[in-house]
Amino acid sequence: MSLLRRLSAQVPTLVLARRNVSRAKTRSVLAVVAIVIGVVAIGGIGVGGEAFKQDQLAAYEGFGGTATVSPVFYEDEPDTRTFDESELSRMRQAAGSGTLIPIRRVSGLVRGPNGDPIVFARTWGIDDPSAFYDASEGELPETFRRDVVVVGSSFADSNDVSVGDTLRVDGGGADGEYRVAAVLEPQGQADPLQADRAVFVPNAELDRDTYDQVIVQANVRVEGIDGLVANIESAFNERRDRVFVTTTESRKEQQEQAFTLINQFLLGISSISLLVAAVTIANTMLMSAIEREGEIGVLRAVGFGKFAVVRLLVAEAGLLGVAGVGAGVPLALGFGAVANELLVGDPLAFTATGLTYIGVGAVFGVLTALVGGLYPAWRAANKRPVEALG
Repeated sequence: MSLLRRLSAQVPTLVLARRNVSRAKTRSVLAVVAIVIGVVAIGGIGVGGEAFKQDQLAAYEGFGGTATVSPVFYEDEPDTRTFDESELSRMRQAAGSGTLIPIRRVSGLVRGPNGDPIVFARTWGIDDPSAFYDASEGELPETFRRDVVVVGSSFADSNDVSVGDTLRVDGGGADGEYRVAAVLEPQGQADPLQADRAVFVPNAELDRDTYDQVIVQANVRVEGIDGLVANIESAFNERRDRVFVTTTESRKEQQEQAFTLINQFLLGISSISLLVAAVTIANTMLMSAIEREGEIGVLRAVGFGKFAVVRLLVAEAGLLGVAGVGAGVPLALGFGAVANELLVGDPLAFTATGLTYIGVGAVFGVLTALVGGLYPAWRAANKRPVEALG
């Protein structure tokens, strides 16, 4: 009790506000719940969105020093759709220390071990898959020139294909039949060739002397990928654009921007819950002011000024907001921890941006309560004491 008396002497308005809030417990609890929902909606969605973004962007790790070079197509120059050996040689000179992996696109169906066509599959011709990928099953051939193929992890799983099985690739060679030598490690969506759902056949098996794409890998100890891209574009695009180069890093940045926009859109929708909370608190405080008109009239009659009445009622609304934030922040953190565990594998993998969303939710929760209490406080303070007592 002595602590309460000392607190009353220091902040009598807060003590009085706490007593008044506790008098209408049901309405106060409902107002607090509205704030909790708003804080959890903003903080939880923000943290969950950040966790999802981390999960998706993690796929780009390991591809930061790569770029895809594609030919530019002109209707008056049909040959611009592919690269020939001379252009490949020029590209090697421009890339300097970088590694070039020429790719051929194979048109035609892939048929499984039982002869059924597999529609959802990409087929690429490549010289050496071990220069870019690792195997999870089997072994990548040292010389990729025989009647063997390597397949992606998703392709193998969804079509029940294992090492040693025979696949038929239409347009892939004389008879088109290949033995599966290896299944690749999962690569994720960042892989420029989307290898998880792909089949790779030896370039030597394809009766073509041109290439559809070139993958460039930078030697980070010598030069970054941006320098190689600049050299290639300078060598090929002097008079007319001949190549279009996209880096994995640029695709990552585009993906990150898209996730940020989606997250902000969802946060905008979730902020509507705080508007509902403001209406709920306004209604709670208005009903409280109406019920306590006589009490407020007495306070005004004994010398309470308008500002003192406004301060008291706004303090009551603020206490509701603080209570809602006090319950909402731990719930938002818990929701975020669950999202981090499911998407990232670490419940404590909070980012600074994610925690900022929770902080924003907390600040807006309190501000919403204060704004919601302003009109009832102003209305009660401006009522003449004689009218309130009557």
